[in-house]
Amino acid sequence: MNKFAQPFALLTTGLLAGVYYYGLFTVIPAFYEVPIKVHLAYRVALMNHNSIYVQALTGTAILAPIWLALASWHNRTVRNWSIFAAIVALLSILTTRFGNVPINRLIRVWEASQPPANWNAILDQWIMFNNIRTIFALASFVFVLVAVQFNKKAA
Repeated sequence: MNKFAQPFALLTTGLLAGVYYYGLFTVIPAFYEVPIKVHLAYRVALMNHNSIYVQALTGTAILAPIWLALASWHNRTVRNWSIFAAIVALLSILTTRFGNVPINRLIRVWEASQPPANWNAILDQWIMFNNIRTIFALASFVFVLVAVQFNKKAA
């Protein structure tokens, strides 16, 4: 079982970290290089396309390290790092749910031609939550990498 749990945990946590880092370094900077009307329209379209995918990916990035922990139950170090990975992946989705999603709901109802006066401050809050969830996602991937290294030493 460990033979499949380990690569699956690496894949899912790595993809999750990659999704958020891609957004952080490419999508978000591009938002600010276009007029606000385009920015908001694209942001809403992006939300519509990635919400189910990112939720499903995050769910698997939580479950895969748990599977690795169960498959490596005999090795406390691997088990603990895997559980830490699952916890920080869970923190990434909780940050999304309680930080980014409420702001996304606001953005959906803004008139692109007349956003609220404080639109930039609201988007800055969204970026702060995005940075937090990105750090959690990266930590999840790193923790699985650590678990895998300890798993190799035990083999």
